[in-house]
Order: sequence, then structure tokens, then C-alpha cells
Amino acid sequence: MKHVGVCLSLLALGACGEASTRSTQTTQTTPMPAGTGIAATSGLPIERYFPILDNHLWTYDLLSDDGAPSSFLVRARRIRAEEGELQTPRGPKRFSFTAEGIGLVDKAVFVLKLPLIEGTTWRGEHGGIARIATVGAPVTVAAGRFTDCIVTIEERGGDIRATYTTTFCPDVGIVVLDVEGGMQHERAELRSYGPPVSIGPSGTTLIKP
Repeated sequence: MKHVGVCLSLLALGACGEASTRSTQTTQTTPMPAGTGIAATSGLPIERYFPILDNHLWTYDLLSDDGAPSSFLVRARRIRAEEGELQTPRGPKRFSFTAEGIGLVDKAVFVLKLPLIEGTTWRGEHGGIARIATVGAPVTVAAGRFTDCIVTIEERGGDIRATYTTTFCPDVGIVVLDVEGGMQHERAELRSYGPPVSIGPSGTTLIKP
């Protein structure tokens, strides 16, 4: 059976195979050139559940049934008020904020769609039908305890079936992602998030708790 894991998911954004086994929050990063991002938001309420704050960092712990724990880093770049980008070890991914929801640029799919009520459905990123399964959910991970979160489920059929369960929390974004396919299961949990803080030589940063 072909392995289905977080490497196919929204959260890892292709970071599979690039994850670090380091548990420390200190990480070598490439500083973003000045002026490449802006401090702006769309002003849409849905953005609270998927904020792309310029130069902010998210670190995730990655657990799988067939591998040692590891972690990976995501950095945000704000392009303009209605558009932002998440930068990962394997390249950027761009998102747009619209009156319908949060979508992938140049693709007719959504990450999260209005209205934010149980039962809302849309075409998901992974080729399946996504839906809002729960609103107002609490969740506790290494990064802390979060409330009023939204849980979405995307189920993909076909020869390689998979289920993607994503938890979005206000003012943070994706906090948990579960991917199940066949007998495989992987889970990514938020460990830390926030702006980087310089602690030493150029390129050395610490994610602010």
C-alpha cells in the first residue's frame, strides 16, 4: 500500500523528508530581506483562523506510526492585504483571503470556507470533499490550550483513500493536523509560534513562546 502521510497535507506543505529531529526551539533560518513583506490583514473575520503574519514562525512536532518524532518549521510572508504566503523547507505556498473563504492561489480549492458553521462543505485541497465537523472545540498541545477552534475533515476516495482532520484556532491558525490512510496515521501538533527573536549570530533565531 502506498504510504499516505502528512507529507501530502496542507500543514506540512511538502516538508516530509525535510523535518528536523531537533527538539530545541532554536533553529537556523534565512533572514527575510527587508521590504519583502507587509504588515497588513484582509480585515475579514475568517482570517483569525488562518493568520499569515509577516515573518512569523510556526514549529510543529510530527508523529507517525512508523518513524521517530521530528519537527518542521513554517514561516509566513505577507504579500498584500488579500494574499499571503507560507514558506517551508520545500518551497512557498500562497493563499488568498476572499469573501467566500481562504483559498489556494491559482487553484479552485479552499482551505477553509464560509459560513463557519457545522456542515459547510467545499472541494478540498487533496481531491476530496471537506466539511466543517465541529465549531467551538478546545484543544491542548505543546504550544498551549486553545478554545473556540474549528475542526474540518476532508475525505478522499479512490485507490488511495485518506482522511485529513485539521484544527484551526483563533489568532494562531493550524494547531493540529491528523492524516489517516489505510493503516497509516500521522499527526502534526503545534509546539510554538510567533515572531523570531534574535539571540546570536546573523541567521540564528528563537521562536518566541
